[in-house]
Amino acid sequence: MPLVSVIVPCYNEEGNIEELVARTDTNFREHGIDGEIILVDDASTDGTAAKIREVMRRFPNVVTETHPRNLGIAGGWRTGLRLARGGYVLITDADLQYAPEDNAKLVARALETGADIVQGFRIGHNYSDSLRYSLSLGFCWTLNILFGCRLHDIKSGYIVFRREVFRDVLETRHRYRHFQHFVTISAVSKGYRIVQVPIIFYERHWGSSFITNPFAFSLGSLRDLPKALWEFLVLNRLLRRGRRCAA
Repeated sequence: MPLVSVIVPCYNEEGNIEELVARTDTNFREHGIDGEIILVDDASTDGTAAKIREVMRRFPNVVTETHPRNLGIAGGWRTGLRLARGGYVLITDADLQYAPEDNAKLVARALETGADIVQGFRIGHNYSDSLRYSLSLGFCWTLNILFGCRLHDIKSGYIVFRREVFRDVLETRHRYRHFQHFVTISAVSKGYRIVQVPIIFYERHWGSSFITNPFAFSLGSLRDLPKALWEFLVLNRLLRRGRRCAA
């Protein structure tokens, strides 16, 4: 059984798949990590599915499933988790903005500390879209304030979880438009221990982001906030308090 399952939702990422898999596989082999790579094709309209089939012929540790319709990032995580066999799961993006060379560092930190979750936090970037980066930092600051957290980068989507922890974190009472922004908050609200590791955030390797209007995307994310405040700030904390009292 693999130690780590890397879960990668993919939407129109045909130009990134081969390098993503090659660099991930190399990183794991160099550090002696037994890992599998789960590529979830989220109803791509380009050649992503064909490229995945191509790399599967070269890399036997690649697993895939294709969604008949687009389910978003969280939908890709849920499919990947169902396929995962590793004791740990690592979620990342297909665009190579999170460097696969950092994978082993996050896994090693999880093993060293025994933490439930290890999250890469962005200490800098090498790309030119300063507006999007600034909006992301501003939203991180807002979430930290609202939910009473002190995390460096609460919105980072580059995370290693214990597999059973990830399953619990993905279980929510409400449906969210952009649950990827709240995955860390869900973990905090359920009492899991988080360790953060500094990383660099890189330029997208190929193609363009599905976020074509950063302002509109940020406003859409804000529409999830009332539900998130109720679920993660109120209900989950009340449940944790009740469990402590019952014990």
